[in-house]
Amino acid sequence: MDQQLKNWFTQEKISKVIWQSTLPMFGAILALLAYDLLESSLLALNGEQALTALGFTLPITTAITAIAIGLSIITNNKVVKVACLRSSYLAKSVVISLLLSSVFILLLAAIFYLANEQLLSLLGSGSWSSGHVANPNPEVNIVQSQIDYLDTRYLSWVFLGIIWQVNAIFRALGNTKLASRIMLAWLFVKSIVAITLLTPESTLHLSGLTGLALGHSSVDSLFALISIFLLHKNLKLAWPSFNELGQALCARKSTHFVIVMQQLITPLSMAILTVIAAKISSSYVAAFAFIFRMEFIFLLLPMMLTTTMPCIVGTNYWLGHFKRVKSAYYVAFIAVVIAQLLLAILLLINNNILSYFICPASDIAQLLSIYLTWVPFGYIGAGLAIVYQSCLNAEGKPLQAFFLGVIHRLVILIPFAVAGAFFLTDASLFQALMLGHFSAAIYVIYLFRKRNFKSQVQVVVPVLLDSQQINNLGK
Repeated sequence: MDQQLKNWFTQEKISKVIWQSTLPMFGAILALLAYDLLESSLLALNGEQALTALGFTLPITTAITAIAIGLSIITNNKVVKVACLRSSYLAKSVVISLLLSSVFILLLAAIFYLANEQLLSLLGSGSWSSGHVANPNPEVNIVQSQIDYLDTRYLSWVFLGIIWQVNAIFRALGNTKLASRIMLAWLFVKSIVAITLLTPESTLHLSGLTGLALGHSSVDSLFALISIFLLHKNLKLAWPSFNELGQALCARKSTHFVIVMQQLITPLSMAILTVIAAKISSSYVAAFAFIFRMEFIFLLLPMMLTTTMPCIVGTNYWLGHFKRVKSAYYVAFIAVVIAQLLLAILLLINNNILSYFICPASDIAQLLSIYLTWVPFGYIGAGLAIVYQSCLNAEGKPLQAFFLGVIHRLVILIPFAVAGAFFLTDASLFQALMLGHFSAAIYVIYLFRKRNFKSQVQVVVPVLLDSQQINNLGK
């Protein structure tokens, strides 16, 4: 990070820094979240069975994306530090990160591929699909397409990882415009392919999840190659020696493991909620195929803040500007509460119109209407938790961030969901989810008020700096 940018982060009005950094990410984040909803809406045109089949796969595919994002966070942190402390080694460091992350993803993909049917069975897909095996209707093929879809996603996982890695590298080097353009182009092409393959009226229509699988694998592989080409063009990549690869592999830290595990908390929570939904009815599973996608759209502002707040908070934290860190938290928290409250009221007023617009199927639309009535109010707590968790990572506290995610998504949310399913009324499950998410706000506020920013008067130095770099800090 150059001195001018560092001064801007540490001296400019903190609210101005936050919004001028965050707003440019609006388009890319919105496109990313909107694509998921488009995918579900298109699949709904293929029938409720296709949507239900997708619902059972969502915890697994979310885990695939989450691991790719977790590895990109590690790469982002590493590139920032290398660019500041050892810029001559940057080109090799980037290649090492890409290689090690790709090997790790390939190993995981092989494990997931071999355990595919067992994973689907754990999620309750087996009991649902058993009702279709003896059915002579051609739609029974959707059960096999569900398995084939996941197999294809495992095989193309490495391409998804490369896209996220390269995007994180460009952002770490300050080239956010190029990173945003790559992501927007990737999602635009993906959307066109999805519309072409999933719309029943299309001459290229593929039934079930087959079109979805082909769209992901083809577009991801194409943009992985484009991303590598652009990265080499801008950075002139250099191939490391086997000795350097071995040293980098041995230097892998436990904090890297914790950061990756953080990304798996939400997919695990989604998996448990899917099992709970399957115990009620397949309509709930189909509804959750939309809900899981809409959740992140309704958390758009917190998601945007997670792309910029870690850098702002981290820079000020490591340089000892703790009052600015506290002020940044206040600005972000107040903005999240106001934005999520206004959004929840808007969704409450328009829940019937939105639910039938998103999914014309009456049973699913009714469930979505109830969801839009209650759960968005709980996203006040979910938004605070997401932002605070990302900033704790930037402060070098990944374990605290991990426990925050566990307590929010597993310790609080799941028991509420179980209780809501047990006392089943039309709205009880969604009311329980609202209370579970909102309780996270209470926990975040409790953690934040426990912190004593005034006692942190000394400059905090990252442990990765050597003695000479510590002496040069701030010069």
